[in-house]
Amino acid sequence: MGKPMPLAANKGKSFQGSIVLGKGFVLSIEEAEKLIRKNPRNKDVLFPYLNGDDLNNSSNQEPSRWVINFFDWNEEKARTYPDCFQIIEQFVKPERQRWKLDSQGNEIVGTYALRKPLPEKWWIYGEKRPSLYNSISELDQVMVLNRHAKYLLISICKNNIVFSDATIVFALNTFSELAILNSSFHDVWAWKNSSTMGVSTLRYSGTNAFETFTFPTVMSEELNGLGNELHLTRLRIMKHYQLGLTDLQNIFHDIQLNNKAEIYDDIIQLRELYKLIDFEIIKLYKWNDIDLKHSFYELDHLPEKDRIRFTIHPTVTKEILKRLLLLNLEQSKSDTLDKNMVKKRPKVISKISTNTLFPED
Repeated sequence: MGKPMPLAANKGKSFQGSIVLGKGFVLSIEEAEKLIRKNPRNKDVLFPYLNGDDLNNSSNQEPSRWVINFFDWNEEKARTYPDCFQIIEQFVKPERQRWKLDSQGNEIVGTYALRKPLPEKWWIYGEKRPSLYNSISELDQVMVLNRHAKYLLISICKNNIVFSDATIVFALNTFSELAILNSSFHDVWAWKNSSTMGVSTLRYSGTNAFETFTFPTVMSEELNGLGNELHLTRLRIMKHYQLGLTDLQNIFHDIQLNNKAEIYDDIIQLRELYKLIDFEIIKLYKWNDIDLKHSFYELDHLPEKDRIRFTIHPTVTKEILKRLLLLNLEQSKSDTLDKNMVKKRPKVISKISTNTLFPED
């Protein structure tokens, strides 16, 4: 059938977070607060810093550290914040400007170990990700996942922070999209079209898993409401039981839930919510002939001692993957046709304009 292709509708909506490249950029909350108390102006270059561990292992999903950010400024401008600049100069500059070593381990003086412009612009992140922050600048909230994780779990976060390279950020802000990204459809597609670390950790690929994923052509108020309910229900359970997302999902997939009487009703509610989301998406795809058969199944691609999941039937998974691929190829063909039409359009317009506005020529 072929392999899935990136789709125009998804382009420029998923991004890996910033690669700061230098431990000196990252501060504890206490260190950042101290710098702000010393000079409130320092807050211009200090931001909460969200990493994958915060997302999946903290019950409030708040950034546990802060980070210094000089954006794409020149050195002269960055130096106007001396408290923060001195930290970078002391701890980042030596690392960025270290010399390359020869085969005997001796320094090759005059030849930097790192590629340009990392040694020359040592006060700036290794990868600033301007497209990411430009894309989310108008959004009140964004969707984020830990790109190396046991489960595919997408959360909603504020956008006035710096996202670490351990995260994938989606420039999306509707609860319908949140529901779809957390659904069984996106989950099986992501495991099929991403790589793994070992056998149990998904290494999510924004290019191969998100840009190729074909969303339903229409959304519904029902799905939007379910996405909102999923967001609020997970937050409530996590805060009440002081659980991170990964711990919550471990319980979600525990077939022996009777041993956890206190949280039993909440997990049953969460499972029903995921089922309702899948049922609504099936209707939007118009695949009413598919019976998802939610239950506990062993998934062959997972470790032998940890492969039971509450999910859709494995045979159904294969059918969904096939249909999603067909949708992708169909949409990709349409994208190509549209692109070719756009390429031809300027010549036609030019010819019409010339004949109409300048008939004597």
